[in-house]
Order: sequence, then structure tokens, then C-alpha cells
Amino acid sequence: MRQFFTEDNNRLSMKRLCGFICTLSLCIKLVHTPTDALVYIVGGLAAAAFGYTTAEKIWKKNEN
Repeated sequence: MRQFFTEDNNRLSMKRLCGFICTLSLCIKLVHTPTDALVYIVGGLAAAAFGYTTAEKIWKKNEN
């Protein structure tokens, strides 16, 4: 599990950690009380965090 949260240089990736926390919060919120606005906000934050990390890796590969 630690490998998922670390970058290539063995540093903790805050984007991945925030994305995971947002996803976990979204799942808990959906079980407790699903409010449309909150679901969209937390889901958007999780998608942005994971999407930014993925895009960063794609562009880094193209530079090499």
C-alpha cells in the first residue's frame, strides 16, 4: 500500500493521499446522507487529484 502513496523518488505523494482521502470521504458520505452538492464537490476533488497525477506522469514520459 505504501508504494501507491509514494513517488518515484520515495517521497510521499500528497496528491494521491488527498485523492484517496476524498474518495474515502465520498464513500462514507454516500452511505450516511447523500447530498448532491457535496457528492459532486468531493468527487470532483478526488477526480482532479488522481487526474492531475496521471497527466503529470504522461507528460513526464513524453519529455524523456
